[in-house]
Amino acid sequence: MLIRSSLVLSLALVSPFAWCGELPTAEQLLEKMTTALKTLNYKGTFVHIAGDNVESMSIVHGSDNRGELEHMLSLNGEAREVIRTHSLVTCIWPDSQSVVVSQSKPRNPLPTLDAAIADNEVYQLALVDSDRVAGVDTHVLEIQPRDEYRYGYRLWVDKESSMLLRSMLFDQNNKAIEQVMFTSIAYPQKIDGALFKTRVSENQVSWREPKAVAPAEQPDRVQFENLPIGYSKISEQYRPMPINDGPVSHVMLSDGMSSVSVYVEHVMKADQDKSLMGHSSMGAMNAFSLSLENGFVTAVGEVPMEAVKSIAEAARLKLKE
Repeated sequence: MLIRSSLVLSLALVSPFAWCGELPTAEQLLEKMTTALKTLNYKGTFVHIAGDNVESMSIVHGSDNRGELEHMLSLNGEAREVIRTHSLVTCIWPDSQSVVVSQSKPRNPLPTLDAAIADNEVYQLALVDSDRVAGVDTHVLEIQPRDEYRYGYRLWVDKESSMLLRSMLFDQNNKAIEQVMFTSIAYPQKIDGALFKTRVSENQVSWREPKAVAPAEQPDRVQFENLPIGYSKISEQYRPMPINDGPVSHVMLSDGMSSVSVYVEHVMKADQDKSLMGHSSMGAMNAFSLSLENGFVTAVGEVPMEAVKSIAEAARLKLKE
């Protein structure tokens, strides 16, 4: 049963996220939900189902004037802990006694959604039903893709708090690929900041902290022609690699909801490992690799195979200056 104190319920009744009996539009619900995901204090447990794999995780989320704070802990399988403090992410693997610190957020089972997709030409929104999740009344919001280059979402949103309590990723045949569902959640007024601090020492584990690459070392080396409609380039990083390995570019593309990473090894065709060419997939994640004369391109993302193939084929590499 969903955990709620009488105080929390009283606050929810006057919360800016509550609807006071009015039925929201799909666009209003999406906007409220995306705000709630980023700004609410919440603690809970959710399950993530992908194919035959079922993962249970606890999560604590908060925010301050600098941004979001988050602590996730795996409850089954390999021990794993992820702490996000604003733009810094710390991943801890106790079994292997290793810690990785970076400024790139790892894939989160909870979907990252932007309210701007309400005006996006490649998706259509609809408020389709009401339902219950863990005993809580929810609106059901559906985000349908208009073409074959992206997946769709079905979202169960708490009618009181506007918090996302369940999400389903589905393919072109309306078949569920992945699901995330809270089994318990609470909304405390205040969360102890100590929960977002790393509690391991350098003597206990091995630390890996990637060095930031200066902007001058990040030339725009990867361009695209004829991308699928809606996708655009968000960022590009260029990293020199050790001797015997070529430099690598990492490009992020997005359509406002779905994201695709494009990795480019800047090595000539004769030095490329062509055994990796073609399609590969794992759950909702698809990848497509191809060989160009001056680089090996891999597009990977939680999008249909048609999308990663089209994006990889659209890549054009700038010759070294």
